[in-house]
Amino acid sequence: MKQEMKAGKLSERQYINKTAIMCHAIVDAVLIAAYLLEVIKGSRTAGYFVIIALFAIVPVAAEILVYKKNPKSSVIRHIMGFGYSSFYVFAIFTTNSVTTFTYALPMFIVITLYSDIKYCIAICSGGFLFNVLDVAYKAMTTGYEKEAMTDVEIRLALMAIVGLYVIITTNVLKKVNDRKLERIQEQKDKTGILLDGIMTTSGSMIENIEQAAGKMDRLGDSVKEIRNSMQIVSTGSNETAESAKTQLYSAGQIQEQIEKVKGAAEDISTKLADAGGEVETGIKSVEQLAQQAVKSIAANDMVVSRMEQLAENTERMNDIVELISSVANRTGMLALNASIESARAGEAGKGFAVVAQEISNLANQTKAATVDIIHLIENVSEELKEVENAVETVSQNNRSHADTTKEVTGSFEKIANSTNSIKEQAKQMEQAVEELAAANGEIVENVKNVSDTTQLMSEQAAETFGACEENGTLVEEVSEIVLVLSNQAEELKNKEKML
Repeated sequence: MKQEMKAGKLSERQYINKTAIMCHAIVDAVLIAAYLLEVIKGSRTAGYFVIIALFAIVPVAAEILVYKKNPKSSVIRHIMGFGYSSFYVFAIFTTNSVTTFTYALPMFIVITLYSDIKYCIAICSGGFLFNVLDVAYKAMTTGYEKEAMTDVEIRLALMAIVGLYVIITTNVLKKVNDRKLERIQEQKDKTGILLDGIMTTSGSMIENIEQAAGKMDRLGDSVKEIRNSMQIVSTGSNETAESAKTQLYSAGQIQEQIEKVKGAAEDISTKLADAGGEVETGIKSVEQLAQQAVKSIAANDMVVSRMEQLAENTERMNDIVELISSVANRTGMLALNASIESARAGEAGKGFAVVAQEISNLANQTKAATVDIIHLIENVSEELKEVENAVETVSQNNRSHADTTKEVTGSFEKIANSTNSIKEQAKQMEQAVEELAAANGEIVENVKNVSDTTQLMSEQAAETFGACEENGTLVEEVSEIVLVLSNQAEELKNKEKML
């Protein structure tokens, strides 16, 4: 039984040939590069380099061509042995360097890949023989100095040791491989026995797999039904959750409006309280105004009484003025008579005439003053009449104001009563709003709980739906695995028949 290597799908022989060709190419490439360096330094000619290159390249090219036609061909190692031996013989016979013999050492390692003792003996013996011939040829042609004999001895000893070690190593590897093959054969026999058991087991496995496949189909149908049901539940839960969210949003807006109404009610209560205080203040002010109106009416009545007395006094002043005017007229007449009498008396009456003249002047002045006083009294009378009319008008207005004040006082009392009633109603509305806010708060909390519960149900439904999806996928995968196992069991049966 041929073993297959893990490097790609190459067989053992194919992989060994490929590796050997690669190693041969690497060795030749390094040596060609070394000789090219010698040409560059002037130590070697171009013609020599061309010959060396042909000895190195031609065998590798031939190996590659054979490998392409038949990668498992045994001809490749013979081409490699002959070609490299030709290159090696030409190199050691055409160079004076004692270290050229080491060119054989890499190829000694490469040939161990084939685990062929005869091939290794042939190659190693040939390498040792060529070195002996080269030493003998150079000893006969150029000779060796005494100091160089040590190098020659080391050269031959190293070639012998390496060749011997290669042969021993190859032999050991071959024995190890043979033992491995024996173990593989034993394992193969055991595997055959185990395979028979596996075939027996695979028969029962097929029956079990077929039963499992039927059950998996039923399970798959059940999972699909559950998945469809959970999809409906998930959709319904999502719709319920969305509805609950909408209700929660609406309840929140209602709560905001309730808070606004509550604030407005409190504001109304505060303003009504302020208005009640203002109404009380207004009532007091109106009462004070009424009192002042009463006082004003009393003062107006007093003024009217005083004006009437003043009018009477004015009338009396007219009488006095008339009396003064009468006295002045009489005094004038007496002065005139005195003037006449003084004129009659002559010189003796001149002094009396002067007095009479002065009395006449005084009487005239009194008349003039009396006329002025009369005019003043007339003016005062007219002014008094106007003042009396004004006072009467003010008195009438004060009475009207008093009546109006009474009416305003009644209106203020009605306003105060209405304000108190509205205040009571505002308190009742505030209490109702507080109760409504508390009830709506409970509604919001309940809707929130419903929303959270629905959301949780929706998430759980989604998770369950996802689990159903995953279970469905797993069922499909298990069904595929069962199908693969069934096919593999059939293949095992077929292989058993082929064996």
